[in-house]
Amino acid sequence: MDYLFIFLCILAIAAQILQFFMKSKEEEKEERMENEKESVEASDPKPDTAGLMHAVLGEIGCRPTVNEDGSFFVQYQGETFHIQFGGMYARVWDPAWAEMRADDPELPHLQAAVNMANFEFGPTVVMSRVNDNGIIQLHSRRDIMLHPACPDNVKFVRAVLDTFFDTKANVRKSFNELKERENTGPRPSRRPIGFDTTTPEEGEE
Repeated sequence: MDYLFIFLCILAIAAQILQFFMKSKEEEKEERMENEKESVEASDPKPDTAGLMHAVLGEIGCRPTVNEDGSFFVQYQGETFHIQFGGMYARVWDPAWAEMRADDPELPHLQAAVNMANFEFGPTVVMSRVNDNGIIQLHSRRDIMLHPACPDNVKFVRAVLDTFFDTKANVRKSFNELKERENTGPRPSRRPIGFDTTTPEEGEE
């Protein structure tokens, strides 16, 4: 009986020692993983895109207003822009730069002009829903990526802001051309854009 008791005691002690070493190994593993995580975060910190944009706008000569949600309002070339942030990306809005009544007979021309502008490179033009006063507004937006390693962020942001003025000019130009075309008589038939899928008959060239 004494030998059995001694054996059980040794077995219990061995189990405790094994459990201690396993716990130590697990704690060591968790500590190593935590250190690696901190090292990665230190080497690749979260981008301060808003701070970068604020500095870039300052170099352009703009003084942005920072809102409670972290977005900006900024004046550039007489236009008020709204800028939102997410990660390394910024969404630039040129809000409510034109409007038209929903019952205006020229609304189809405006819709066509917007569609034409959205086929071009640059900001996307968005038509709002009809508000309580029966008004539809036009907004433009563009998503861009900023990174402090890029050498030309100032030129890039300035060029992006300038494209909003080009887009507005394109919409107005297309709108006026569509109106003029309607006023000068019936429009000539337009050939569809795309590949011709018809095949010539035998003997035709």
